[in-house]
Amino acid sequence: MVSKKKMKVLLVDDVGFFRELMRDYFSRTSVDVLMAKDGEEALAAALKESPDLIYMDVAMPVMDGLTACRRIKTHPALSSIPVLLIFTPGRDAAEQDVVLTQCDGYLKKPFGREDFLNLAHRHLFHLERRKRRIPCNVPVEFTINGLHYTSRCHDISLNGLYIEYQHELPPEKRIEVKFSLPDNPQNMIAAEGEIAWINQGSQRQKMRVPQGFGIKTQLIKAADVNRIQNYIDAV
Repeated sequence: MVSKKKMKVLLVDDVGFFRELMRDYFSRTSVDVLMAKDGEEALAAALKESPDLIYMDVAMPVMDGLTACRRIKTHPALSSIPVLLIFTPGRDAAEQDVVLTQCDGYLKKPFGREDFLNLAHRHLFHLERRKRRIPCNVPVEFTINGLHYTSRCHDISLNGLYIEYQHELPPEKRIEVKFSLPDNPQNMIAAEGEIAWINQGSQRQKMRVPQGFGIKTQLIKAADVNRIQNYIDAV
């Protein structure tokens, strides 16, 4: 019998205490933990080890986390690896600068074990399950650059949703969405993210899917992530 390959997490922080603390958070999991002390080491480790997930502090010498994340996200061999940034707002970086790196999520200091592992849960422990998309025909409200729109959700996954929409979209990619799940229509879910792809016009990528666009969620409450996962599992 062939054993299942263990997933790998790369932890990047210039302070040894915090690297060990993060490693301890994973002590009861089955992942292999790798560590680096700056952005340059992180890039080298990512190229050599191909980790399934990277946690990276923003404030580091040699190469900071923002620079390292941008390089990972523009590297053809590394861009698909989820990168989660950790920072202290107002001291290490502005939240907008963190978002602009194209990271897959972030944690603001201080944070606890539950917040840390909930974020990992989205990107690591359900790598296969989070790609599953299921129908979810519910109303959606979304806001782009201060302008408000309404439409309907076509399908949903753990880390995004597809919205039916035929009209022209603003060039801004950042988006805020509000929607509910069919099993609990009164309990709204709010999330922030970015438009990952547009499927509109006669040359759209997926002709069998209604015109619209796909969203990659980046800021969403852990409890709402669990609600979405439970809904997907129940279908």
